[in-house]
Amino acid sequence: MDLIATYANGVSELTNFSQSLERAPLVVDVIVNPHAGFFKRTSTIRKLILDLERRLNELRQRTPKRRVEINAVRFTEYVGHARVITKEIMDREERASSGIEHLLIACGGDGTSNEICTSLMDAGSALLERLKLVRLPLGSGNDVADARTFGKAYELILGSQHTVKTGALRVVGGAPRPRYSFNIGSVGLDAFITDLANRLKRAIPGQAYKTLVDLGSLFYERRVQPGPMDLRICAGSAETRIEAFRPSMVVVGTSGGRTYGGHMPVLPGSDNVCVVAAMNLWKKITNKGLFYEGRHGELPEVSFFRADRVEIDYHGRIPMQLDGEVSWLAEGDFPLSLTVLEPRIRVLRDDLPVGPSEEPLLSSAVHNLGNRSP
Repeated sequence: MDLIATYANGVSELTNFSQSLERAPLVVDVIVNPHAGFFKRTSTIRKLILDLERRLNELRQRTPKRRVEINAVRFTEYVGHARVITKEIMDREERASSGIEHLLIACGGDGTSNEICTSLMDAGSALLERLKLVRLPLGSGNDVADARTFGKAYELILGSQHTVKTGALRVVGGAPRPRYSFNIGSVGLDAFITDLANRLKRAIPGQAYKTLVDLGSLFYERRVQPGPMDLRICAGSAETRIEAFRPSMVVVGTSGGRTYGGHMPVLPGSDNVCVVAAMNLWKKITNKGLFYEGRHGELPEVSFFRADRVEIDYHGRIPMQLDGEVSWLAEGDFPLSLTVLEPRIRVLRDDLPVGPSEEPLLSSAVHNLGNRSP
């Protein structure tokens, strides 16, 4: 824990040297998940600290400090704690009404980022307009992180702190409150593999998701026994239905150009919905490379669409993942609605994937898929 605290305090100190053009006072809060994937290897943390300390020593010698009003580091202690901490920070800001720019640094994986962003969804627009978020790549997959390397992440903090607004996917079903994804929400085989990866990632080094694809494909049918599913895909006034098809998986992103499972390009183009019909085990395993390369659209079972809302109706038990966190849905959770929301949260990032198009959906591909035998 001492090494993790040393690293978190170093990241916090970086904010003193921000070259933001306005150079206005800044409030900084760092939220750290000490159980994030990157913190599990002591040798890796030590190397990360040495690299960061080298950068800080150079900055201390030649860069004037920016005025930082508050610089706090908080550590999560349980699942959901990052959401609680974020709410406390937002409540403090509301009470203070300082109007000062606020930088929130997420030191964790995609799950930690999801908790923080979910809490931010309850914040008022005025508060969100002066808050900036940066998500460091400290998890196992890091598909939500605002930079893929630590060097790039530090540059975002030290630079002009240019922001863009990132979107969200609101998921409404049987739960009393809406759930959110800030990257990809999906139902089916990929969520099942994600569940296996989350359970076994401590025992499997590297990219647990890709390692477990074959195992997940083998046991998915036995464990889930997927039945027929109905989809309603909406884009503006256009609507397309897929009825009684047997799914392999349904993937919905906040936009196109999204990855998951450790940068696997499941939404490689501008379309934000990928529907995959059932395949036999041999075809799943022999064609998994197409999914890794973003070429799975070549398969007849795969169709892409643009949508602002997807509704799923299903009778049975099936897994769902939101930003790598898995829950098992039961019949009472359906119909399930996944809605793309207007971007509200400002993140430090040079570029974002292309957003969903207003172009109408191509319904012919959907009907072909829906006509397949269950």
